[in-house]
Amino acid sequence: MARTKSTASLDGRIRESERKVTEAKARYDSAVSELKSLIEEKKELQVKELMREMEKSGKSFEEVIRLIRL
Repeated sequence: MARTKSTASLDGRIRESERKVTEAKARYDSAVSELKSLIEEKKELQVKELMREMEKSGKSFEEVIRLIRL
């Protein structure tokens, strides 16, 4: 004979699943925020490095742009 489930036990499992999903979403949102921050930090470092190298080369902004577009 099949075992029957009560509404109360299902409600409890639903609440537990909702709690787990909420916690997982919070961890996901935090990880996405950290990722975006790290990507932005990397871009800033790359821009600074590009500017340093451009200054060292003695090339003008226009010359560098022209080289990039080749």
